[in-house]
Amino acid sequence: MVGIGRLLPGTVHVERSILIKAPAATVFTVLNGFRQFQRWSPWIELDPHVVIAHEGPVAGPGAKMHWRGNDLVGRGRQEILESTAYRHIQLRLVSEDFRMADNRVTYAIVSADEGTRLTWSFDADAGDSMTGRWLALITGGLLGSDYERGLARLKSFVEALPVTDFSGLDVQEQQMTALPIAYIATRSARESQAMQVALSVAYSEISGYLDTQGLKQTARPLAIYRAVENGTLSFDAAIPVDSDEAIPGGKVRLGRLPAGRVVRVVHQGPHAGLDVTDRRARAFLAAAGYRSNGDRWEQYVDDPAKTQEADLITLVYYPVK
Repeated sequence: MVGIGRLLPGTVHVERSILIKAPAATVFTVLNGFRQFQRWSPWIELDPHVVIAHEGPVAGPGAKMHWRGNDLVGRGRQEILESTAYRHIQLRLVSEDFRMADNRVTYAIVSADEGTRLTWSFDADAGDSMTGRWLALITGGLLGSDYERGLARLKSFVEALPVTDFSGLDVQEQQMTALPIAYIATRSARESQAMQVALSVAYSEISGYLDTQGLKQTARPLAIYRAVENGTLSFDAAIPVDSDEAIPGGKVRLGRLPAGRVVRVVHQGPHAGLDVTDRRARAFLAAAGYRSNGDRWEQYVDDPAKTQEADLITLVYYPVK
């Protein structure tokens, strides 16, 4: 055994690929973190009760996943070492049961005419360890079929996600503190112009109320989306204020945007394009594994009366969990 072990190669390389009918941004986002790993992993069926813990950032370099399962799944951890948007992700894989000197997992993502070509590869270096060389030989033989099964599961999962291409979307996760607001519940047609008229009327009334109560505006105005029914949009026109303890007046009410995790998306351009940004943002949230935790809202950074439409900045916030 020792003699044969010395003749075995010290490294192993396993590689499989598949064509997924989805944008490269969707494939990349699913893989650039571990939120979705259990949805497509070829090993999850071996132990549905495996214990998984996450550490570090949600996505990208530094994101980590620890697992502890039965004898078939074992124990170990993965960590994303580097990622290049929509093209490449490399991870370090450490198994507590099959120790080798250095394990690397790579996802190579290439846009194709019919979707995205994904190549999933594994490279291990057993060094001078005879045991490691035997393990490398065994691992190489078993891993190929696991990768084929995993890619098939991944393909089914990704192709069921929204097909909207969100590449280039300016998106960031943030932690929000509770924000006092003065607001008016209102309605309008979904068209951008109708909504802007309704917002303008509501903001004017809120501003008058702030003057009578001695309240100060603390940030740019907001619109909080509540519901859409029969083409009519219900929303709150809101202005952040320095206190929510004043006496309400007329249509104006006082409240707070709740604290918690949000995903913030930056929209640049006319407000009429916000529906497109919303579709792209929701496709990103689905791919990244976020779940909604409340109504989204928009914050209008620029004044349309003073800024060219193409330069308007609107921040869109999605409460998530």
